[in-house]
Formats: sequence, structure tokens, C-alpha cells
Amino acid sequence: MTFDELILLIRNTEWFQQLGQPGVDDEYVRLPNLQPWSDGGSANPMAEQLADKMAWLPSARDQDDPIHRHSLEKRAEVLGKKQECTNRSLEAYKATLMTLRTFDGHPVLKVGPRNFAEAARGAALYATRRAAYEALIEEPSFWCRLMNVYHSGHWPCGILPDRRIVVL
Repeated sequence: MTFDELILLIRNTEWFQQLGQPGVDDEYVRLPNLQPWSDGGSANPMAEQLADKMAWLPSARDQDDPIHRHSLEKRAEVLGKKQECTNRSLEAYKATLMTLRTFDGHPVLKVGPRNFAEAARGAALYATRRAAYEALIEEPSFWCRLMNVYHSGHWPCGILPDRRIVVL
């Protein structure tokens, strides 16, 4: 995926419209809902086990990248693209922010008194910036693949110890 393809994908994404629905590629682990995080838990023991093993993917700008750590920034610096990556990842972030304005929540993101809408929004923004770096240093991998999951209307929300991605 190139940076231009990423921007086009972002502009044509209807964020979180397929949450909890089938249609997730077999390479991902599908989570039908967020009930394991409710106060009463879930009636689905498999979902409970999944929740116990899963680590949430980042949803705040200051969180560490669990996949690349700081290697994308180091690679950008080696390639002489540090400033370009900084500027253009901000461009991708702003494009995502603009398209996310149409997202006003989803019932699947509400679990008891908790609403995961802001976490989902933050995770999309985080993934966008990381995907921009991958595209700009011409090494599209993890985050670029996740952008396709977002584009399909789902939320890649967590990662399992075996590195499989959990998708709502």
C-alpha cells in the first residue's frame, strides 16, 4: 500500500459499520461483542477466554507500538524521511479525523455503563499514523493490513499472545 492508496482508503471508509458482524477474514479472530468486559461478564465462555488472553491495541497517541516499537521512526531517519513521515502521518491523521466525524457511536460499543466508542476512534487514529509510516518508508505490513480491516467496517481491537489479531 502506498501513502496515496492509504489516503484514498481512509477517505472511503465507513468506520465501524460492521461491528460484531461476520465477514472478517479467517486470519483474524472474530469477537462478536464486548460482553466479556461488562460487569456481569459474558455467557460465552470462549469469548471470556479470548478476552482474558487479549491485549488491547493502542488507542492513544502516546502508547508504544506493540509491533514495531520505534523501528519505523528509526528506519525513516535512516532513509532521510523523518520529517516527511512526521508531516504526512499528520496528514493521514487529519484525513481520518475528518472521516470519523460521521461516526457517532454504535450499539455494540456500549457495554453496561461503558462506551468503547472513544477507544475505537482513538485506535483508528493510532493505526492510521502507524500505517502512514509503513507506507512512506515503503514497508507496508501490520498497520497497513489493519487499515483494510477498518475499511471493512470492523475494529481490530486486540492482539493475542500468538500475535493473531482480535476483530470486533
